[in-house]
Amino acid sequence: MTRRSHTKVAPCNIITVQYSLQQDMVGWWWWWWWATGAALLSGGLSVRPPLSDGRYLPGGLRSESLAQTWPPSASRMEKREAIPLPLTDTARLAGGAVLRVAAEEWVPHIAIVDLGGGNFTIRGPMANLLHALAQALNFSYTLVRPPDGAWGIPTTDGDWNGMIGMVKRNEADIALGPFGLTYSRSRVVDFTSPILIDYYRILVRRPRSEPDPIGFLRPFRWPVWVGLVASVGVAGTVMFFSRWFVRHHYLGPGSRKAVLTELMSQWWAAYGALLSQPVGGWSGSRAGWRVAAGAWWVTALVVARSYSSGLTSLLAVRTVPVRYDYLTQVIADEQLHLVFEKATALVEHMSTVQRGVYKELADTRQQERAHFLASSALYKAAYQQVRKGSHALLVEDTTCRKVYSDDFTKYGRCDFYIGKEQYWPLIFSLIGRKGSPLIPVISEILEQMVAHDLYFKWLGDELPNATACLRASTRVTVNEPYSLKGLWGVFVLFAGGLLAAATVLFCEVLTVSMNPATVTAGQSY
Repeated sequence: MTRRSHTKVAPCNIITVQYSLQQDMVGWWWWWWWATGAALLSGGLSVRPPLSDGRYLPGGLRSESLAQTWPPSASRMEKREAIPLPLTDTARLAGGAVLRVAAEEWVPHIAIVDLGGGNFTIRGPMANLLHALAQALNFSYTLVRPPDGAWGIPTTDGDWNGMIGMVKRNEADIALGPFGLTYSRSRVVDFTSPILIDYYRILVRRPRSEPDPIGFLRPFRWPVWVGLVASVGVAGTVMFFSRWFVRHHYLGPGSRKAVLTELMSQWWAAYGALLSQPVGGWSGSRAGWRVAAGAWWVTALVVARSYSSGLTSLLAVRTVPVRYDYLTQVIADEQLHLVFEKATALVEHMSTVQRGVYKELADTRQQERAHFLASSALYKAAYQQVRKGSHALLVEDTTCRKVYSDDFTKYGRCDFYIGKEQYWPLIFSLIGRKGSPLIPVISEILEQMVAHDLYFKWLGDELPNATACLRASTRVTVNEPYSLKGLWGVFVLFAGGLLAAATVLFCEVLTVSMNPATVTAGQSY
């Protein structure tokens, strides 16, 4: 700050100068205390002041200068070499050590690129993260894949499989994963600072709006149809007795055949009222019959108009039913096969849980409904099995959104559906050997990257259309003519009616041929 001892300064400027001096003193005191605390906490790690142009290195990165300051400068490498590591690790880092890094495909975090001849490389957010760590800590790396393609769970012989087993047996220095943090895993490997928190979701095929052959029955639920059949019987019976009592009083009891014929005619009149058919014989009827018939006509009118409007709405706008929003619904459908990633924290829990919804989920293995695949096969399973509608994918939300995004990008439609329930939350991190001094160093860099959303920026680049189908409508307006595929149920009903009529006619003809006298009796009435 420039001193102005020979310049007349206004009172307001004097106040400004004094305040600035006090602010500088406070800033230096704060800087001294921060440097002392950082040195104590990091075991002698020297403080990294801002660069001459005002930009901060990791440990004080500004988000707008992140791309310019990452990877750090050579001075930061020299400070990193001062970290008190064991002699072997210190020499390896100082000399550009080669670390063995275990990795396996898990889109969108990691994608394996086969180079042929047993060689491969990786791309994606975790590949970017590994490259940033390599530049920051001055090491190179070789990639190794787990033979079983798994993350890692305990085996029956007391060891661990997957990448966790590789790190535990010193076959790899670190493993990318990212790995869900659990107590059992933390006993055999060390976890870095978290990269993200994710939840498991249910991914199924989005229900399709297809013609419903029995859609003409949908306006009413089955209790309403049962009630209508009963109402026709009751209304016809009441109208029959209203006439029968009058005729019995004036004409005396008629023949049994005549009574049955009259009862059938009144039932038919009650049924015809639902179809807006005219009812004859009302002019010569008594008041009791007219009251009963009038009440039924009003009821039939309301029911018929309600059915007509409901059927019109269902034919014009189809509702896509959603059946799998929660784990209980997935478990209850015994025809649905479930696809899991093998050797994960969830699978480990399912092998030991004794009760609850996860126990019911584990029991699907005994029903031969559960299928466990390597993480590299999950993406393909979504398009080959889940799209058919016979399988459900139970994976992390990020994987579900990757399928969403790629499907919409490629086909421009929403063929998949993510259930509402979020379950089995996990904190995801990198892992290293137990007690490795590399883990605290890596964790410090990861904290700064995560604080500035760098990893989520990389992850977002892999999911350009992840939200395109999240609010896809479950109602579809139909603007196409109906085909026989959607209306064959009506024709089946018509054919069934004709068959029933033919059967009744055959029985009548057979009865008349066996007893011709019944014709005379029927005509006399």
